[in-house]
Amino acid sequence: MCFKTIKSWFTGVPPVSSQPTATPLVQDTMTILHPEEPFDPSKTLENTDIDEALDNWCIDYNVPVKHREYWKTQIVIELDPDYPAPAGTWDGVDGKRHLKAQPGYFNSGVIAHEQAHNCYSLMTQDEKNEFSDTYASLKTTNPLITHLYSINTYGLTNDIEGHAEVYRYLCEIMPAELKQYYPKLF
Repeated sequence: MCFKTIKSWFTGVPPVSSQPTATPLVQDTMTILHPEEPFDPSKTLENTDIDEALDNWCIDYNVPVKHREYWKTQIVIELDPDYPAPAGTWDGVDGKRHLKAQPGYFNSGVIAHEQAHNCYSLMTQDEKNEFSDTYASLKTTNPLITHLYSINTYGLTNDIEGHAEVYRYLCEIMPAELKQYYPKLF
């Protein structure tokens, strides 16, 4: 199977340039809780159910029941096979957050990454600064985060991508001091 590299113009998921693994990556005793899912070329607009995919993400990532409706109704979600990136999020002119993805990439991990961007937008600038300060030390000292970045360095691109990648791959096992920076996800 061949994957082409796609550059994201938004705060999307990193491009896929090689076959991702379908099983957790393990090095010593470090485990990535949510390994990357492969692109699924069989998913189309006709056979990809947005609500079902969101339900799967909510279950897979233990999104609190009290916040699940928010993520399903307050984010404008669209699938587009011609979207120039696997997925992306942005503030729309309608005052809402938007998430767009190619159907083949619309899985729990990609949804987690993009919803983490949407969650980041809920924080105040002071909270974002606090996250950056806390994350700055953890990304080089926390064993789980350093293990994640030894496998996939995309989260080192900037703090916003780091915020999304930590949630996508580590979720519940991320350092406890970071969880407060994920409103409506914990």
